[in-house]
Amino acid sequence: MRPQTDAGDLATTPCGSSGSVASLPAPPIYLTGYALKRGSVRIEASWLSWLLMTWLIPLMKTGYSRPLDSGDLYCVQPQDASQGLGDRLQKKWDEELSRSKAKGKKPSYLKSLVHCFGWEYARVGLLAAFEECVLRIGQPLCLGGLIRYFNGEPGYTTVDGWLFATGVVMGSLLYIFSHHPFFWGIQHSGMQIRVASCALIYRKALRLSKAALGKTTIGQMVNLLSNDVNRFDTSVIFIHYLWIGPLQTAIVLGILWQELGPSCLAGIMLLILFVPLQSWMGKVFSKLRLATAHRTDERVRIMNEIINAMRVIKMYTWEKPFTALAEQARKSEIDVIMRTNYYRAVNMSLFFTSSKVIVFLALLTYILTGNALTAEKVFVTSSLINNVRLVMTLFFPFGIAMGAETNISCRRIQEFLVMEEREDTSSVQKSNLRPKLKDCGVTINGVTAKWSDATEENTLNNISCSVKAGELLAVIGPVGSGKGSLLHAILGELPAKSGSISVRGKVAYASQEPWVFSGTVKQNILFGQPYNEKKYNEVIKVCALERDLELLPMKDMTMVGERGVSLSGGQKARVNLARAVYYDADIYLLDDPLSAVDTHVGRHLFDQCIMGHLKHKVRILVTHQLQYLKEANEILVLREGHPEAIGKYHQLVNSGIDFASLLAEGHEEEKPTSPSRQPSTKSAKKNGFIPTGKFMQEAEKFGSSLSLTRRGRVRNDSVASVHDSVEAENILTISGAHLAGSSLSIDEEVNDTPTKAAKRRKAERRLRNIQEEKSEPLLKDMDDGADKDGAEEGQDGAEARSVGSVKASIYLKYFLAGGGWFLMIVLFLANVLTQVLFSGTDYWLSYWANGEQIRARLLLEASENMTLAVNGSAISYQDAPVPEGYLDTITNVYVYAGLTAGLFVLSLGRTVMFFVMCMTSSRNLHNRMFQSVIRVPIKFFDTHPVGQILNRFTKDLGQVDELLPITVFDVVTILLNFLGIIAVIASINIWVLIPTLGLGVVFVFLRRFYLSTARDVKRLEGITRSPVFSHLSASLQGLTTIRAFEAQQIFMDDFDTHQDLHSSAWFLFLCTTRWFGICLDWISCIYIAIVTYSFMGMQDSLGGDIGLAISSAMMLSGMFQWGVRQSAEVENQMTSVERVLEYSKLEPEAALETDQDKTPKAGWPAKGEIKFEDVSLQYSPNDAPVLKNLNFCIKANEKIGIVGRTGAGKSSMLTSLFRLTEPVGVIYIDNIAVKELGLHDVRGNISIIPQDPTLFSGTMRRNLDPFDQYEDEDLWRALEEVQLKDAVSDLEGGLEAVMSEGGSNLSVGQRQLVCLARAILRHNRILVLDEATANVDPRTDGLIQQTIRSKFRNCTVLTIAHRLHTIMDSDRVMVLEAGRLEEFDEPYILLRNPNSMFTKLVEQTGKAATEQLRLIAGRAYQAKHGQVANLSVEEESTSEAPQSTSSRDSQPQHDKNEDQTLQRPGNQDDVPLEAGQDDKPAC
Repeated sequence: MRPQTDAGDLATTPCGSSGSVASLPAPPIYLTGYALKRGSVRIEASWLSWLLMTWLIPLMKTGYSRPLDSGDLYCVQPQDASQGLGDRLQKKWDEELSRSKAKGKKPSYLKSLVHCFGWEYARVGLLAAFEECVLRIGQPLCLGGLIRYFNGEPGYTTVDGWLFATGVVMGSLLYIFSHHPFFWGIQHSGMQIRVASCALIYRKALRLSKAALGKTTIGQMVNLLSNDVNRFDTSVIFIHYLWIGPLQTAIVLGILWQELGPSCLAGIMLLILFVPLQSWMGKVFSKLRLATAHRTDERVRIMNEIINAMRVIKMYTWEKPFTALAEQARKSEIDVIMRTNYYRAVNMSLFFTSSKVIVFLALLTYILTGNALTAEKVFVTSSLINNVRLVMTLFFPFGIAMGAETNISCRRIQEFLVMEEREDTSSVQKSNLRPKLKDCGVTINGVTAKWSDATEENTLNNISCSVKAGELLAVIGPVGSGKGSLLHAILGELPAKSGSISVRGKVAYASQEPWVFSGTVKQNILFGQPYNEKKYNEVIKVCALERDLELLPMKDMTMVGERGVSLSGGQKARVNLARAVYYDADIYLLDDPLSAVDTHVGRHLFDQCIMGHLKHKVRILVTHQLQYLKEANEILVLREGHPEAIGKYHQLVNSGIDFASLLAEGHEEEKPTSPSRQPSTKSAKKNGFIPTGKFMQEAEKFGSSLSLTRRGRVRNDSVASVHDSVEAENILTISGAHLAGSSLSIDEEVNDTPTKAAKRRKAERRLRNIQEEKSEPLLKDMDDGADKDGAEEGQDGAEARSVGSVKASIYLKYFLAGGGWFLMIVLFLANVLTQVLFSGTDYWLSYWANGEQIRARLLLEASENMTLAVNGSAISYQDAPVPEGYLDTITNVYVYAGLTAGLFVLSLGRTVMFFVMCMTSSRNLHNRMFQSVIRVPIKFFDTHPVGQILNRFTKDLGQVDELLPITVFDVVTILLNFLGIIAVIASINIWVLIPTLGLGVVFVFLRRFYLSTARDVKRLEGITRSPVFSHLSASLQGLTTIRAFEAQQIFMDDFDTHQDLHSSAWFLFLCTTRWFGICLDWISCIYIAIVTYSFMGMQDSLGGDIGLAISSAMMLSGMFQWGVRQSAEVENQMTSVERVLEYSKLEPEAALETDQDKTPKAGWPAKGEIKFEDVSLQYSPNDAPVLKNLNFCIKANEKIGIVGRTGAGKSSMLTSLFRLTEPVGVIYIDNIAVKELGLHDVRGNISIIPQDPTLFSGTMRRNLDPFDQYEDEDLWRALEEVQLKDAVSDLEGGLEAVMSEGGSNLSVGQRQLVCLARAILRHNRILVLDEATANVDPRTDGLIQQTIRSKFRNCTVLTIAHRLHTIMDSDRVMVLEAGRLEEFDEPYILLRNPNSMFTKLVEQTGKAATEQLRLIAGRAYQAKHGQVANLSVEEESTSEAPQSTSSRDSQPQHDKNEDQTLQRPGNQDDVPLEAGQDDKPAC
């Protein structure tokens, strides 16, 4: 296996890249670990090697012998490097900005592109003009001369015959040297424009002000990078045809006027009428494309919500309503795609028959005006009109459409590039040189600021304070008071309207919502800084990460996954804090880092990190935790943006400020300030503005689904004889697929033979370690010499790939899903009949021309006194005899007209039938896959990233919907056309079959040789493209952090590295495609030479036969080339079907419904008693158990608190109760083993308020009651009980108010209350709270607790808690540690043992909090048992446990638990006795 490079290797690679990586002070944060070749063969190649692409042959041989991997990529050429191109375009854009500013006009991005790349682009267009206006016209004229020679016309010698034959061959030869350089040059220009535009967009994104960010979304920016810039790859090809098309038409019209006289106008006029028709069709397709895109977006959004919230959906038993929702969205999408296909069928049928109709009209007019028809006129006219028709009805309208789309894309990019930048608005004064630590500080003087001028109220009002080195300023206040905004003002993110902010020193920042990017834990902490082992270990220690890293599978080299999925909320918060602490800064801005962690961890962070490790630094801490305020040097109290008080703790207490009541205001946990955030609810309502949620993990959605759905194709369905049709189609489908869908696809399989599969299998494994596809793929680099394979081994979710060709059974399943055997047979017969008519029209034209020619000869011989003017002078055939074996002119006209009409009708019928079958198949495949995915166990979603699953529903399904039907249709048409042409040629000259067979053998070998490499180049192109989007998405999510750490340059360099890597793969893709085209065209040229020269030995042939055979040979070679490419593309796209089918066969979880004989009685569970017997849980067979032999019983109506450190198994216990993962052992609810029941019976009878409150897009009613089981009054009553009635009433529509994505138009606290309302509605006997109040403010927490105590008094309640005060009055507390039940008793009794784990957890909250918690526990004990509890903290540890005989007798388990607790002072390694291997728990 090729060794992977680490960051150091890549930094020293002397490639022709931008060199940006080498200039970094430390390894880049994100590197994909690709080893690039150090020498660039391309640069060393001679001009001839370059022209013929022979420099690629060594790579092709390598690809044929083994799979290529990223190490085989060449370095990016210097002129293609992202940094250089970005600098070039940036310079031109800056000049355009200056010019437009001086003239007072809007700047034009299009002008910048023209100034930067215009000359190179124009130069390449001359090649296309030579090809279309010289070669494309010269070749048919030479063919006409050859036919005249064979007709024995006077004045033509054998030398003339050979010269004309050579002219036909030279046309094909010169085509190789004009067409391929043109296409390569034009696509290369498109790539450079795209790369430069991406670099410009990314640089701008890092500079955007928060106000500008509020006007855009990450999705829109990803869309610019994935969709808009892709227009440059395709539109550049067709724009030249806007001037070449009319020029070519004028030349052809002149020649046809010479040949046919005014009769040619009939055909040309019809041809010109096709142009507006195609343009109108293009507009129709654009509208339908847009409609499809909207519907696809909607379906993908629903799928994204479903996949992200699958745990909640399963726990709420909402699979059925969401299945109906997804299927409805899919039906809506398919309906539009089907309408598109009807138009496409008409368009294809018109195109298929248009050449026949145009030629027929021209020749008919010519005959009816009394002229003699000759084979030369037939085939010259036919060839010339075919060439013009292709350019004018395909390339020209496409040039207009693509030009318009590109112009719109340029305008969108332009609007983005002129948005406000942070530097323009920042009013922070910073020192240029870094001062000594003692001189560092922050001074804020009378600052007033607001996020947007659109709001009336200021976010901050007249704030003044200062902090020096060694001081801690605590900022407190209710939600929405401007605490986070104050930090943003210091960072320069929030522009100050008045006042001044002075920052002296280097700043580090820890955001409130932790930002972690996809990489290792270590990379997240180092953040591009040099690694210092001693400092690193110290930071890990003070940030309480030592134990967490021990528990992670790869320690600090564990990949945190997309959006940090493999870390808990508390772990993410600590990694976020560790990044700031590791950074060598003087000023630390900490935005509430203590809320997301357990109380004792919060105490450790405050004492060891903030007050210890950072004690000499300048610190500003935003917090809701009152217990830490005493130790702050100064406290700033904010309310609604105003400074209510500032001073030391004792000063504020003496002034009468009640901190607790101050923090109890507000309704939500303050979020990090977003640009769209309004300062208060009041002003938000006043402005009629509700912030909407922006999902940041949708890079691939925009890259794949939009690109796929918006890529309309004006198709050329006829297989024209000219090579351009090959190239046009190649761009429209093959390259189009790369540019849009396939470029994001990673593991598209191209054909491989079974015999080679075994030889290649070992080498294939090296590709498997590359995580092949994600919406946000892991951005990896293994710095510090870490072994790549080792780091990957622990990661689940890498995709399995099929090796070799797609099996025939996959094709069969696809077609059978569309309508069964009957439809397949009917379709086959319709296709064969259509081809018979298509070939029949060609044959009939030749037959007709030959008949007319013989008739003219006979007339000439019979009538000596009649002169035949070959130049087209009028002649009457009325008295001429019809030759034997031929028909008269009128009959020929009728037969040809009948054949053409029949061809159109049959073509239309079979095309519509084919697309209907494909859409039916697509709909069925989607429904089967969705049914399978929604029924799969939850572990599947934990081990497969969202992007990977979503990719099947977006990119793969998009290919099946949009690209596959067209490509399969092409292949079927080409195959039948090929057989038809072979039959026609064989009927004229049977010996031509010999070179045809030889050509076939060579083509098959070439196909195999080329596809071996093409498969891997395509896959690498996809793998290297995804990080570009991911990097943008991750950068924007952490933009405030990146700018606070001044890491913009590092991120820009990384972006350039990702772009260069993709450019090297894309460049190789362009070159390999050209190489294949050149090879095929050389062979085609030789084939045409053989066929043409072979007729020189057959002097008695008729001109019509010669014309038909040579034009068919030319057509066959072009079609062969296209057929080879399309057959490969079908196989690529069939892998999408294979992958969809793969997800249709996932192993489902247990049955949803209970067997009839085991169904529990109505009203079960009546009590809510829960019993665990020997319950263990492991998530996969290879993992260690996360729950170990749990035995306990929870009595009916008991309130149980569950506590323990992160990873202790608290959430896993709920997982086993809900059977999200099937546990070992038995769980009873009201004495019925839940394993014997259907999942809906179990889950539907347990209510849960999850840790992360999940709301779905749709109405509030649907969020509360998706099954429509309850009346409006019930819903309003539930909302009233959770104090949400007023808030919902204020929303437009009340219960019908539409929730934005993720419910982001409600605060976190309100969303949590909606979950509580759901639980109230369900009236279940068991309620589970999974850390439900961890993210809400004290007031909402109090409200939730109060509601639970009143509404769920007669229910069994299980509460997992971070905040210990929420469970101190529970009936009993369960203490878990490493999956074992360590302690289980009343809180008061556990607190009486000074050595119990629970006591230690409580004591870690601080002395004042401990006293408060003991008081709550004592009062609860006293209320329950009716006797006085000893509440003295000092005497707790020595006094005897109070005796309550009746209570103790009725609870024998308590005696046992207490004794065990006293016997085992917190030994975590022993199996606790109460876990009872021998004794089963009794309630």
